[in-house]
Amino acid sequence: MTQRPKQNVPVGRGLMTNLLEGFMWLDRGLQQNLQAHGLPSVRRLESMVLVYVASGIQRPSGLARTLGVTRQSINSAVRELEEKGLIELTPDPADKRCKLIRFSREGRPVHMAAANIMSNLESALIERLGETTIDALLNGLTKEWGDVPNVATEIEDAAS
Repeated sequence: MTQRPKQNVPVGRGLMTNLLEGFMWLDRGLQQNLQAHGLPSVRRLESMVLVYVASGIQRPSGLARTLGVTRQSINSAVRELEEKGLIELTPDPADKRCKLIRFSREGRPVHMAAANIMSNLESALIERLGETTIDALLNGLTKEWGDVPNVATEIEDAAS
């Protein structure tokens, strides 16, 4: 495996930490702007559920798999989103045993507002970081990363 050149990055400030902080910045921006416009706020897991439902993952089992959480966690988030009137569960025409998550009539304006907020946050990032930086970030994140490699042997070698 190709080694990345050493950078002057504090321990714990690598790619994963920075990606998570970027995600949390976007989520905080979404929450603050929803609240500022008098729209319902949602917990972080609920926010992630809504993002993936908007992208086409509508079965609770698919959301649990994608987000790496239990179905119970997804079901709890879905229940809360239903209680807030943002989504509804409908029968899956392909499999009557399953339900699909869809934006409710009341939830559609919130979904549209959230999409507008996210677009504006991305524009703010382009203004702050530059279009080239954002394009490079999106280019890297949207490439096929392949299967996760087993790097345990490299860890063992480094520890020796």
